[in-house]
Amino acid sequence: MTTQLDFTVGIGRETTYGVPVAPTRFAESDAKMKYDVKTIQSKGLRPGKNVNRLNRNAIGRFEGSGDVAFDVPTRGFGMWLNAVLGAVTNTVVPSTTPALYQQVHTISTTDPVQTFTLQEVLPTLGGVNSYPHTFTGCAFDSIELSAKEGGFVEAKLSVTARELQTAFNAAAASYPADDALFTFVHGAVTTGGALTPPTATAPASMTGSPAANIVDISLSIKRSLDSDGWNLGGKGLRSRAPLLGLPEISGKITAEYTDNALRDAYLAQTPISLLLTFEHNVAVSGANKPMLQIAIPAFRLKGEVPASDGGNPIKLSADFEVFDDGVSAQPITIVYRTLDTLV
Repeated sequence: MTTQLDFTVGIGRETTYGVPVAPTRFAESDAKMKYDVKTIQSKGLRPGKNVNRLNRNAIGRFEGSGDVAFDVPTRGFGMWLNAVLGAVTNTVVPSTTPALYQQVHTISTTDPVQTFTLQEVLPTLGGVNSYPHTFTGCAFDSIELSAKEGGFVEAKLSVTARELQTAFNAAAASYPADDALFTFVHGAVTTGGALTPPTATAPASMTGSPAANIVDISLSIKRSLDSDGWNLGGKGLRSRAPLLGLPEISGKITAEYTDNALRDAYLAQTPISLLLTFEHNVAVSGANKPMLQIAIPAFRLKGEVPASDGGNPIKLSADFEVFDDGVSAQPITIVYRTLDTLV
């Protein structure tokens, strides 16, 4: 017997595009997947037939899509990051017992993208049965990471899928026994200093002190995957994995108005570096703690300038765009320190 709370969602890396595999990573998420059976209707006219005819209506395409959103855990997040960014190294941090791994995620540059099987297991009303929806050929196009005061660090991933299969067996969900969640309390952000990128085993660092006026921050990485591939012989399904487009990296930062650093950087369009680090307060390997870190060598603010807020404390809320500065090896690097052996 199950209840409506017993929903599960997990992913696994495919070896062959569109061939299902059992999920190996699960998220505590209320995922929202859709599967569209797109139909076509003949425009032909015939005397005496003034309603669309059934035998002139046919399937034109199958297409799945959706979002997977969840609070970011200290274990099990690496595969989800890799699903979007595409390139990763995974190295044991020296002299750590138990072994602490540092994953360094960067944006891939090789087609086609890695695809995944995503499986939802949905309980029926009354808890009599649970049925799997297995989406194959899943490509993750974007991820948004956000942190707001008083909340958890949240991730939202967007996915497109090739096919929905209903006969593939449901995988038993499994979760690390000792995972925790990153929160706003664990975070610190430094801007404008000299950024030292991470190595395989050491996190990034930046000169200067963490800002004390940041209210919230979000970051979006969009891979801009192509939307073609429905070719003859595919029987309405996509024939190939998506190809890479031009990545778009953007975000939004809200700060209390304590100085003019962000205002002046916006007015002059000065490039700014950023280091955002979430370090959990509980050590898991000696004195080492789980970490999620985002290093950006150069971004520019899109606006705005501070304005009065009717007597309330003034805040500056500005969108930003991340650029390749022509010097740094990567426009963005995400470090994930965890006890996970595998990404």
